[in-house]
Amino acid sequence: MMKMLVAALGTVSALALTTPAFAQAGATADPAAQNDVAAAAPGVVDDGDIVVTATRRAERLQDVPLAVNALTGEQLAQSGFQNLQDIQYQIPGVQFGSSPNDSGFRLRGVGSAGGFSSSSEQNVGTVVDNVVIPFGNPMQSLGDLERVEALKGPQGTQFGKNASSGVVNITTRKPELGRFGGSAFASYGELNDYNINASLNVPVGQTAALAVYGFARGNDGFVENVVNKQDWGATDVWGTRAKLLWQPSDTFSAYLIGDYARGTQLGPGALWTFNRFPTGNPLAAARNATVTALGITPGFRNDKSAENTATTMRDENYGGSLELNLAVGDYNLTSVSAYRVYDTGQITFGIDSYPLPIFTGNNNTAAAGDGDRTFASQEFRVTSPTGAPVEYVAGIYLSRLKTGLDGYNSAQLRPALPFSAQPQLSITSGRSTTRTQTDSAALFVDGSIRVTDQFKILAGGRYNYDWVDAQSFSVADPDYPSGTVGANGFTVPYTPRPLSTGSTKRGDWSGRIGFEVKPARDIMFYGTVARGYLGPTVTFSGLTGAQVTVDPQTVVDITMGAKTQLFDRKLTLNGNIFYDRYKDLQTSVFNGLEFLTENAGGFEAAGFEVEATWRFNRNLSVNAAYTYSDTYFTDYVTACPDSTVAAGAAAVAAQCNAPGSTATTPLFQARGEPLSGAPKHSVTAGVDYEQPINDRLTLDASASYYYRSETQYDPGELYARQPGYDLVGLNIGIGAPDGAWRVGAFARNLFDTRFHAAVIGLPFTAGAGAVNWNTRDGRRTIGGQVAIRF
Repeated sequence: MMKMLVAALGTVSALALTTPAFAQAGATADPAAQNDVAAAAPGVVDDGDIVVTATRRAERLQDVPLAVNALTGEQLAQSGFQNLQDIQYQIPGVQFGSSPNDSGFRLRGVGSAGGFSSSSEQNVGTVVDNVVIPFGNPMQSLGDLERVEALKGPQGTQFGKNASSGVVNITTRKPELGRFGGSAFASYGELNDYNINASLNVPVGQTAALAVYGFARGNDGFVENVVNKQDWGATDVWGTRAKLLWQPSDTFSAYLIGDYARGTQLGPGALWTFNRFPTGNPLAAARNATVTALGITPGFRNDKSAENTATTMRDENYGGSLELNLAVGDYNLTSVSAYRVYDTGQITFGIDSYPLPIFTGNNNTAAAGDGDRTFASQEFRVTSPTGAPVEYVAGIYLSRLKTGLDGYNSAQLRPALPFSAQPQLSITSGRSTTRTQTDSAALFVDGSIRVTDQFKILAGGRYNYDWVDAQSFSVADPDYPSGTVGANGFTVPYTPRPLSTGSTKRGDWSGRIGFEVKPARDIMFYGTVARGYLGPTVTFSGLTGAQVTVDPQTVVDITMGAKTQLFDRKLTLNGNIFYDRYKDLQTSVFNGLEFLTENAGGFEAAGFEVEATWRFNRNLSVNAAYTYSDTYFTDYVTACPDSTVAAGAAAVAAQCNAPGSTATTPLFQARGEPLSGAPKHSVTAGVDYEQPINDRLTLDASASYYYRSETQYDPGELYARQPGYDLVGLNIGIGAPDGAWRVGAFARNLFDTRFHAAVIGLPFTAGAGAVNWNTRDGRRTIGGQVAIRF
């Protein structure tokens, strides 16, 4: 009751609710963007509005005929959150997953459906400073963030083929001409949670400016490994970003950005703890006994790991971009060139959760620093004058993505442990390597036609062509030699896989058509029908090397919405309804032996979003949002759920009889089951308050509330479920009215609500075992923060 009372009285935070007007007073985009808006429509930029570039031109968020939400960097900084993924607690309808069945961003419950190969792309694209990011996290710190935009529904006409379900569009702060200044921020909380960042803006003559940003953040571990006597989950991340803006005239600018980040984590990416032991046979009972002997009791709140394989994960993520802008009359020509590298260090891991070497793996990046994934892109586009009868953005986009460039994977299975160390199987046939190169080229145009002052036609299209070349092979593993006794024991004879190659090429289109109606200045209705597209790829089996050519995935989206501001713009009330139908779903499919990335039927998503902000005055605002998203598979045949197998032969016969089933390999038709990792209900709400104490001091306070309903992580699996949960955050501070300094206190997950990144079935077992995939967010953090600006 106390939790609900606190939530009701003051729930939200600087996180605000991404409702268009949710922006606080003064939370605006970069000055150049505001000038563009003011020039196009004098007087439309009022206090509290956010200027965005969701359509590749600067517009007031309320004037964008899309289902889009935005959040400013200032709101994030005051909230106490540190990671890009934390926007899920602030923007309605956004989730972020970190498990195999729920990876990356989700919008309206839709994201990666049941896993994907390293060579394919995610349904929700990530764009940073006009550059598409196909891998890694380019925003390990949010200190120099200008704003985040969440564009829902297919965005392929302007943001590429990997935006079939939406885009998270991120803009960092540009250097400021003619100004010397900077900022510093530090916070510290429970679990030695620290976050330090600083920035410096230096003018270089009259026409250029340099901005440098650096950060370091981390926390202690929160999962006790009782075997290795370590607290897993401890992280340390540091990095820098440098930007140079040169603007020699009103018609030309060059913007150069370089960034580097490096991170470590003690323990594997899978911070698993037992939720439920597998049952039903003597082997499971013997393995379970080894865990019980360590004093571990399975359950949802179990935070003790029995995994015996110690590891430290390391990665590097770096790159650069050059953006050139040239004004030719009223038109603007833009070129964006980018190159990125993602590199992981050697990782030894286990994914069996037991204090036994049942499954061991090694991911070795032999030539550290060379990068195991690289990405190069080039975009040219032309933007027509704002306010003209026909507005458009058109261009060409080229990219090359390479994966699997560096190192190999090796995995071993000892299925008879603890009864016997034999057989010892090299399930990757030695050291396995898969490399993929994907080249893409596209032409696109997107814009609007003004029919009357109140009515516009929206239209856009993109034609994309992909060339994919892949190869896979394995070589003998000297640590596990075939048919002989090595340093790690005897390995059952295996034959390294010879070189296998595959390729595919395909062209297809994405696009949208719709309307915008503005019967009054602050009332807009819009509707669109859009087609999204996710390109083809080639994958290989990790066990047999079998080649799979994966066809493109398509989606048809219908969205109808309204954006309104009432009572002298004190109330912002927006909403939309949507329907999505996906075909040739790219997802993991069980073939009786293993999971492969293939095309598997499809799924649908339908629902609505409502959001409201009431700005009482410049000092007080309240906001709330609700997203309902009903996702369900229309056709998805996969492995029979472990909980069904554990229920006995009758249950298997009744529920796992999909076409292709055999007595030894029953298959489950998941039609009607919700999409993995997709909640049906999500709520964000909050309040922000600011009050001058005197002419030298200002008090600010905020509270946030987040609710997410029950989520299923494995279709049909009874135990792979995350119960619904809610979170409360608080923030209070005192500082100078002009923002020169601030000292505050914050609480994330105030009531220490326990939730997990996922609850999934235990691999390599039968008997319906389940594990908790722990997350730092599922632990409370109370701390303090200090910030200065000059």
